[in-house]
Amino acid sequence: MQQAVTTDLDERAEQTAEATLLFSRYAQRLYGQGREAYLAIEAGPNSLQVRPHIHSDDSRGIGNMVIFCFDLTVAVLAHRHGRGPDFLIHDSHLFDGVDARQLAAALSLAADVTQDEGLQYIATFNTDDLDKATRLGFEPGPYIRRPHLRDEIDTGGLFGFRF
Repeated sequence: MQQAVTTDLDERAEQTAEATLLFSRYAQRLYGQGREAYLAIEAGPNSLQVRPHIHSDDSRGIGNMVIFCFDLTVAVLAHRHGRGPDFLIHDSHLFDGVDARQLAAALSLAADVTQDEGLQYIATFNTDDLDKATRLGFEPGPYIRRPHLRDEIDTGGLFGFRF
């Protein structure tokens, strides 16, 4: 099995190189050119092993940004090659423990990449976290979509659904 996966990876070298380059580009946009960042893709004894890495002190915030960069990489590649949806969704928990500077950089990165790639990025936030990113230069105005809640008997609900 490991040899079959190795052979398959060799045949897909162009695709794995594209993924590695995107991941590294996204991570370095968040942390600068001096930060080592890579996507290791190799055959394991029983399965394909994919290990995204951004060199750090193993903080929770940087670990979450590894996930952010990996998810963004996979979403872009899947969309480019017609194998995935045209959106990426993250819950606010992904941004727990993330430094405000990296939060602002991540939101700016997501805005730029999704605009360039024809994707949509959806993220839920507590307003205080969004305020931190705003103070550091991210302008959320064009991206915020507020739900419309109504309590009217016949037409109330959220996004057209009654609960």
